[in-house]
Amino acid sequence: MKPRILIVDDDTKICSLLGDILLENGFKIETAHTTEEAWEHIAGGLPDLILLDVEVPMKGGLEFCREMKNKDLTRDIPAIFLTVRDQEIDKVSALNLGGDDFITKPFRPKELVARVRVVLRRYGGPRNAHIVEKGRLLIDFSKRMVEIKGKDIHLTPKEFSVLEFLYKNRHRVVGDRMIFETVWGSASHSLMATVYTHIDRLRKKLKEYNGIVKTVAGVGYRFDERGADQRRR
Repeated sequence: MKPRILIVDDDTKICSLLGDILLENGFKIETAHTTEEAWEHIAGGLPDLILLDVEVPMKGGLEFCREMKNKDLTRDIPAIFLTVRDQEIDKVSALNLGGDDFITKPFRPKELVARVRVVLRRYGGPRNAHIVEKGRLLIDFSKRMVEIKGKDIHLTPKEFSVLEFLYKNRHRVVGDRMIFETVWGSASHSLMATVYTHIDRLRKKLKEYNGIVKTVAGVGYRFDERGADQRRR
């Protein structure tokens, strides 16, 4: 499986250059020009690595990295910072916030590819596939696919991201606000009620296996794999 790289930079020429270099070296590429766009891409599927410009709009690369590393769903995504500056304070800030490497523009293509590969090896290569298979229910988190009795169950990107977040935190209960801030982002204009709507839609689409999305009264939700074994007859 090709590693998926998300490039976050407001300079379209830099994105094109980075994309061309990485595509030629066997990577899959997505690009975002603001931090809000980056969160939208992440909601559609976790990348294996992020190339992140320090001064990207809207919040800046450093703040984006801080938010990413503070969320359970995204904290393990490696980040390599890009900047035109070569100031020690930027490097210290980037590394302290959880950045894995730091590249100053302009860069040499071979060096860029080498650094990306080193960081990916450090994290074990492309993101490992997680598959839940219970009876006739199949959830493939790598392919973002759900099947029941061999039939594909269509989930919207946000619905799947909610399911994935619950799965990644399956050993604990997560509150609605944590789900909202992780999947939609703290800057989203959506209402908190959208969490309840998406949970309800998930349960309806999962049909007799809806017990895997368990409500813990007064606390939140959790992914319960036993719910697949206790499906409705």
